[in-house]
Amino acid sequence: MSLNAYAQFRSIKGSSPADMSRQLPVKRNTMNFEVDYKNLPDTKNLPRLTADHPVGLSPHGWRSSFSAFLFTKKNSLLFFVILPSLLGAAYYFGIASNQYVSERRMIVRTIGVSERFDMSENRSGQSIVGGDSLTQDSYIVANYLESPELVRKLESSIGLRSLFTKNTIDFFSRLSREASLEDLNEYWKQHVDTYVDGPSGIIVFSVRAFSPEEAVLIANAALVVTNEMIDTISEKAKKDLVQRGEHDVDIAMNDYQTALDQMRDYQNKTGILDPISSAKMVSAVISKLTEQKLQLMVSLKSLEAAKAADTARGRELRRSIQAIDDQITLRRNNLAGADPTDETQLSSSMTEFGRLETRRVVTQAIYEATVRNLDTAKSTALKRTTFISIFSDSHLPEKSRYPDRLSQWFILTALLFTVWMTATLIWMSIEDHRV
Repeated sequence: MSLNAYAQFRSIKGSSPADMSRQLPVKRNTMNFEVDYKNLPDTKNLPRLTADHPVGLSPHGWRSSFSAFLFTKKNSLLFFVILPSLLGAAYYFGIASNQYVSERRMIVRTIGVSERFDMSENRSGQSIVGGDSLTQDSYIVANYLESPELVRKLESSIGLRSLFTKNTIDFFSRLSREASLEDLNEYWKQHVDTYVDGPSGIIVFSVRAFSPEEAVLIANAALVVTNEMIDTISEKAKKDLVQRGEHDVDIAMNDYQTALDQMRDYQNKTGILDPISSAKMVSAVISKLTEQKLQLMVSLKSLEAAKAADTARGRELRRSIQAIDDQITLRRNNLAGADPTDETQLSSSMTEFGRLETRRVVTQAIYEATVRNLDTAKSTALKRTTFISIFSDSHLPEKSRYPDRLSQWFILTALLFTVWMTATLIWMSIEDHRV
C-alpha cells in the first residue's frame, strides 16, 4: 500500500458519513450517487486498529523485531556459540580453581588364619568375616571410602566441610555453607575415586582437593578412619568366632548332660547298671547251676541203679535237683522270659540301655569335638590380624591435575556448536515446509 493511499485512509477515519461522502470520489448519475470503490485504498494490509494502541503500533512489535534480529544465522551463532564459548574460556582459564590429586595404592591383608579351621561352615574365598583376605575385602574398603559414615567421621575429625567451602574456591566448584550431610556426601563422591583390580584386590584411592596439603590431609584422614573400620570388623569377627565356639560347646555339653541324666534315671528305675554285664553274669550262673545239676543227676542215677533211690540220700538229691531247676528257670526268665512286659528281663532292658548308651557316646564325642574347636577358635582369634597395606604412598602434589582446562573448554564449544547446528537445521526445515 502506498503512503498516499494510507494518508487518504487516515483522513477518512473519524469523519461523519456526510463528510465521508464528500471526500470519497463519486460518479454523479441522473437519479443516485455511486461510490467509486475502485479508487479506495487497499485496507487488507493495514495494521489492526484497537482502542488501546494507535494505528501502526503492535504490543509485540519490539519483540518481533528483537527475535528477527537475534535469530539470524550470524547473530545466533554469535549469541549461542561464540559468546558462551568465550565465557567458558574466561571461566576455565581465568576463574576455575586448581584441584590437586593425592593417590594411594593399597591392599587388604589378613594373616594368622588356619585354612583347616572350619567351624562347621564351608568357607571358600573367605574374607574379613571368616578367613583369609581376598578381593571381597577390597570391595568392602572401596565401598566404605564413599560412604556417608566416612564423610561424617571426616567432618568430625578434620572439618571436611570447611575445606570445601573456602572463599578462595571459585563459586561453581565451592560447596555451599548451608549444605546438608547428604549434599556433602554427594560432593565427596565427586571428589574421590576408588578402583579395585579384581584379580589382585589392589585398591587405587584418589582424593581431589584445592591445595596439595589438603589433598594429602584428607587422604590420610580417610585411611585412618578406614583402618578403624577394618579393626572394628576384625575384632567383631574374632569375637563372633569365639562366641560361636562357646555356643556350640554349651549346646553339646547340655546334650551330653541330658544323655547322662537319662542313663542314670533308667539305671535307678531298673536297678541294673549294665544289662550286658548283668546278662553275662546271669549266663555264667546258669552255666554253673546246670553243671551242678548234672553232677547231682549222675549221683541220683547211681543210687537208682543200686536200688537205693528211696533212701534219704536219694530224696536229698531229688530236692537239690529241683531247687537247681527252679534257679535255672528264674535266671532264664530274667534273661528272656515268655512275658515281654516284665521290666526285670535283661533282654528288654538291653534295647533301651543300648539306645541311651549310644546317645551318651555320641553326645560325648560331639562335646569333645566342640571343645577342641573352641580352643582352635581362641588360638586363631589371638593370632589373626587384618590390616590395610599401602605399597604406593602419595607424595605432595606439585601441579594441579584438574580442571583440564583446554579439553573441557573444547568439549563445551563443540557441544554448543553441535546444538546450534542441530537447531538451525531444524528451523530451516520448518521454514522450507511453510513455503
